[in-house]
Amino acid sequence: MQVRLIALAALASCGASHALTPAQIDAARAAGTLKEVYVAGASAQRLFVGAWFQEQCKPTTFDVFFNGTGAAPSGSNHRAYSCELNKKVGNWAAGTKVLFVKRDQGGSTQGVVPVASGAAQDFMAVDGTCTATGKPSPATDILNAGFACNNVFSRLADAGVSDVEPALLNKPVNLLAPAVAVATTSLDVGTINQTVMAVAVNKKAYRALQEAQGLIGAGAALDDDPAKQPSLPRTFVSAAFSGKLSGGTADRRGWNVVIPASVDADVENKQVNVCRRNVGSGTQASFNAEFLNNDCSNVAGNKLAVLGQTTGTTNSTVVAPTTTAAALGTQWWNLGSGSGNVETCLGSTVENAAGTAYAIGVLSRENTPTPTGTTTDKGYRFVKLDGIAPTRDNAKVGAYGFVYAATMQWNKTTLTDTAVKSFLSQMRSNAGRAASLSIADVDTQEGVLAPPTTYSGPYAALTDAVTLKFASRVARNTSASCSPLAIVK
Repeated sequence: MQVRLIALAALASCGASHALTPAQIDAARAAGTLKEVYVAGASAQRLFVGAWFQEQCKPTTFDVFFNGTGAAPSGSNHRAYSCELNKKVGNWAAGTKVLFVKRDQGGSTQGVVPVASGAAQDFMAVDGTCTATGKPSPATDILNAGFACNNVFSRLADAGVSDVEPALLNKPVNLLAPAVAVATTSLDVGTINQTVMAVAVNKKAYRALQEAQGLIGAGAALDDDPAKQPSLPRTFVSAAFSGKLSGGTADRRGWNVVIPASVDADVENKQVNVCRRNVGSGTQASFNAEFLNNDCSNVAGNKLAVLGQTTGTTNSTVVAPTTTAAALGTQWWNLGSGSGNVETCLGSTVENAAGTAYAIGVLSRENTPTPTGTTTDKGYRFVKLDGIAPTRDNAKVGAYGFVYAATMQWNKTTLTDTAVKSFLSQMRSNAGRAASLSIADVDTQEGVLAPPTTYSGPYAALTDAVTLKFASRVARNTSASCSPLAIVK
């Protein structure tokens, strides 16, 4: 990875390393020299956030913390990063010791509702109780945690991040029960980036789709050549997530819509396994708007219900599935509190189920099933939509439309630390610019765009290679995810 190479080169030239470990964090905290920042919400943004923070750090002081225990903590709910700054950020000078803690659990709503109402949340405790994982310290990659932390404590978030603007998360379909909207006038809200969202399937479904579409031969193994990436119709995706597809039904409308019996003789009985996020997720909210028109219309007949969820003006109740993940059956869905839960559902729960089981899900494109520079394979793959691949290059020019603006917000009353606010303001203003994205982790780069507001002049007049790589010429209306995506530059 680009970030790994930069960090390794810096380590080679700097001699002894001085990572900001749990013991050093405890010491700096006791001495009053540690600056701490706590951000909640939007697990789809966790790699983007982590990559930006790493850019601000002296490589020899950078450390990574995941929630969990042992040599391979999950990091599914919380992640954190520590270092000495390599330059001035906000009011903090180069050399300042900073701990940045990110809560992913619960998704985007946790970056909106508790922040707006001034309610405390659980955050991962990064201190001497954290244990070494055996991975490098200092860290060279935001995906390799040097320490596992298993405790939490309660405090106010300094800021929240959401995959869509707070107003959309106040819609009934996106609210946790009892679906009572919160006043967002207390929030200072601003766009932080544009995020490329994508549909994914487990590897067994991916291989079957490749064969069905003539991209590989009969019985051949899955082929990761980008030219052989299969496609799903948007209509099929909408139907799957709204509960209109299932295996084993009288009319056999399910996976057999896209996979013929010549590829899978049992396809008419294949269970439709859906790996989706729970209520309050910004990823799910963007999907609801994009594919179901929910909740972008006040007219019930103009939107589709969300599979596994009963929605009304006064409640938003999650309905438990009646079956389990399997190859054969009707339909099953899993509700995940973070992106990592969807990855596990697709690539482990369903991929490893007995028989040839198929699953579909949605993730931000900054996630990757095969992280660059590793031997990891998470067991799922992204698919095209109506023949268009979910790539940064397709999204930035409007060829691929599943793109939404993420926001960062803080409470104008409860965030009283001016230095923390200055740090966050600089992050919000600069993290989504092309110059910042260009030195982030190469896998993260595929899923984020620099909004049109981050560069001057028309898109057609751009000549700088870095800006052209990330600059988006498309946008929705400001803080209006339900508005159409259009070319604006």
